[in-house]
Amino acid sequence: MDETNVGENSTQLNIKSRRKSMVNKRMLMQLEENKINNKKDITDYSSKRASLISNSLGELKLRLNDNDIAKTKQRKRRKSEFIRPVFELNNYLTLKATLIDIPELIVQQESDIVEAVIGCQQPNNYHVYGRLPNGEVSYLFKFREYSGCAMRVLCPVNCRQFNMKMKAVASYENKYDNNFSNSILNIDKNFKIPCFCLIRPDMKVELIQDKTRLGTVEQTFSFCDPSFTVYNGNDEKVKFITADCCQCGLICRNNSLGKTDDAHFFIYNPKDMTKPIGDICKKTESIFSIADSYSIIYPVKIPPEEKILLTIVAIMIDYQFFEKNNNVK
Repeated sequence: MDETNVGENSTQLNIKSRRKSMVNKRMLMQLEENKINNKKDITDYSSKRASLISNSLGELKLRLNDNDIAKTKQRKRRKSEFIRPVFELNNYLTLKATLIDIPELIVQQESDIVEAVIGCQQPNNYHVYGRLPNGEVSYLFKFREYSGCAMRVLCPVNCRQFNMKMKAVASYENKYDNNFSNSILNIDKNFKIPCFCLIRPDMKVELIQDKTRLGTVEQTFSFCDPSFTVYNGNDEKVKFITADCCQCGLICRNNSLGKTDDAHFFIYNPKDMTKPIGDICKKTESIFSIADSYSIIYPVKIPPEEKILLTIVAIMIDYQFFEKNNNVK
């Protein structure tokens, strides 16, 4: 009995051990399968993540490239906007340095063949020359009028509204160049009908680079003798210009008698009106030219800004008295 019991117990133990080994093998197989699946999941996840990262990096690169392109465009615009005012300012500083040593300027209106033939008013151009102390003459700068055709044809010239640009010219060969994109000064004249002392025509001068106002030239009211007042950027009277109305070149300016005589407009210091310190002379017209010309003898030791404003006075004298159009009396 004992032997049989021992044999049965041994067979039972063998069966149990086999079952455990089978269970262990199954568990190992499951673990290996899980590991493999986990590895696949990990690789799939890593590949997906890598693709997402690469896509996001690509998008970031595109955005950065777009931003770089936009920034470079902005920089180019800023550079162009920065270079142009500096160029204009350099021209203005050069002009001021040149005007310091020039005692006389010659302002000459450009003759227009179309206006001479058909009689229709054209925009005025003015060429400005500087006469050095040694007598040499050099071309300095140019003015150009911008106005509408109806304003020039229908409106009296001393009421006309226009805008005028001034630019420095490098050489005499470029005097007919009408590209005013690099202008230095801007001159505005508003539409005004003169009415005694209430409404007076004026021309405002400002620097294009930073909109700094250099001053104003105003035709002041007088019963007989024409007069002009020059104000600086602070609205202070710096010069007063007047002329004798009985001059032949002024009172007879519309006939041949007046065209053979000069007209003088004398420059005074507003604080001392006893003695003239300068002269703006409307020169006698030549039989070979239909354009007006003016000679400006500046007062001694005045700043270049006042010399520019006195040049504007000569142009305003031309519009108010000598331009070929009906004026409002």
